[in-house]
Amino acid sequence: MDNSMKGKIMTGMIVGAFLFALLAVMGGSWLSVDDTGDADVDYTLGGMEMSEGGITMDVDYSEMCDEMDDDDMCSAASAGTFGGLFIWLGIIVTVVAGLMMVLPMFGIDAMDAIPEIGQKVVTWAAGGLILAGALLWWILMPEFEDGMAVGMSFFMAMFAGLLGLAAPLMDMFVPADGE
Repeated sequence: MDNSMKGKIMTGMIVGAFLFALLAVMGGSWLSVDDTGDADVDYTLGGMEMSEGGITMDVDYSEMCDEMDDDDMCSAASAGTFGGLFIWLGIIVTVVAGLMMVLPMFGIDAMDAIPEIGQKVVTWAAGGLILAGALLWWILMPEFEDGMAVGMSFFMAMFAGLLGLAAPLMDMFVPADGE
């Protein structure tokens, strides 16, 4: 594999991590419930939305925490806040890492001002922050009720983090021709 192909594959991994993380943080399936009856329930990082028969109800975890002083709602609000914060930081760092990889392909050396150690930190932090955000959300969430489990948005965030970490791993362990 030549150096150009290796760079393109790593760029694809970073762009994929960005897209999956963006879908995850905006997704409405952080939790999945086995039986909701006729109601359609979407669990996001900050709350949930229920709709049934044309009637829609939005529940914000932090507002419910303030109103009801419920420990589970407060834990869910904290989990969503910290998880979302880490994932958004990971998305921002993923954009920077993607620019560091894409701009040199077009002969633009704008990112060369970043020291080499900074470039290493950015590429590792891109996936690490996204993965940390998803795991932090999972750890901080209160115990799930029977029939509740993590949903597709959680798995997309995990995949985004792993994909973001795969790019610097490939750079480290897969030699290009002439290296």
